[in-house]
Amino acid sequence: MYSVRVPVLAAVAVITLTTTALAQEAKFVGISGGATLGDLNGGVTNTDNRWGGTAGVFFGYRRWYTIGVLEANWVQKGGGDTRIDYIEVPFLVGGGTTTDAGILFRLYTGLGIAFPIGCNSTSTSELQNCDLKKSPEWAWPIGLLVGREIGGPRFAAIDARYSIGISDAFDNAISSNRSWQFRLYVGQRL
Repeated sequence: MYSVRVPVLAAVAVITLTTTALAQEAKFVGISGGATLGDLNGGVTNTDNRWGGTAGVFFGYRRWYTIGVLEANWVQKGGGDTRIDYIEVPFLVGGGTTTDAGILFRLYTGLGIAFPIGCNSTSTSELQNCDLKKSPEWAWPIGLLVGREIGGPRFAAIDARYSIGISDAFDNAISSNRSWQFRLYVGQRL
């Protein structure tokens, strides 16, 4: 009797938990835009902060409390007299939840790859020479998103992300982009 009861209870538990998890499944898409605050740091390079812009699109998938998001963003980075424009593609994973009142919370990290599409530097330093800009550049983003459902399947959120450069920005200098990115997200569940 014991040998039959355990598999039956296990099967019931698996079916119940799987059904609950599937009910918590969601895909979502949207657009984002905001501001960046960054600098170049490392070795003998330590620039002042520089404000820039960011805009992009995202696609995400949530299963229960786990969330995966793929983004494609235009991001301005750099510091001081150097501005570098990128197409950045981060893949983010993290945990999130939605309260009964429709408030969204998501804590995440991931890995990003950025391809430079423009560089402008008025710096006289050879360490910030745009001709020596490295491509691609890798980053480690860490962030928090807080938002609200705004009727039906739509949502809006604010996001604060710190992106740590894990590769050098230039071929001839040990310096990486470090940037804060502040965005407004507007999206919809599919």
